[in-house]
Amino acid sequence: MTTLDKIPYIGPITKNEERVMVATGFRKWGMTGTHLAAMLMRDRIMQKENPYADIFSPQRFEADPMVKKFISAKTDVAGQLVKGKLDMRDQSLDALKNDEGAVVRINGKRAGAYKDQDGNLYLVDTTCTHMGCEVKWNSGDRTWDCPCHGSRFACTGEVVEGPAKEPLKKIDQQD
Repeated sequence: MTTLDKIPYIGPITKNEERVMVATGFRKWGMTGTHLAAMLMRDRIMQKENPYADIFSPQRFEADPMVKKFISAKTDVAGQLVKGKLDMRDQSLDALKNDEGAVVRINGKRAGAYKDQDGNLYLVDTTCTHMGCEVKWNSGDRTWDCPCHGSRFACTGEVVEGPAKEPLKKIDQQD
């Protein structure tokens, strides 16, 4: 889970339930965040002041700015989805150099192509298996990255990082 402001909720779940504690929203930072949560909860139980308690308090949520931020984030995801589907830029397979990846057209359909250092060609469907956004080539990491929710795929289509669970579909050049 990710909180709207990207800062975990750690502390009493509500003002009326001081003894019911929550620690959530670590965004893939659970190994680090749980140590922080343990220290904050320990201080609360021991009735010690902790200068970070207010920062992580689940009661810090303010509806107006948080809702606006939430809607803005979801609008950006929708925009990325549409933008990816309408993007018609493509590179020719022949122009692809070794150790290079790009979006290409195979039989009129959008595909991701990567040529390894030996010239072996890997073709994948660029539609992210999580929510259907179009992945983009990341030349620094040599991965296919989804701009919508952060999934990352190896140049051959396997999931490197979620939330996607399924690999990108492989494409046969003869399809």
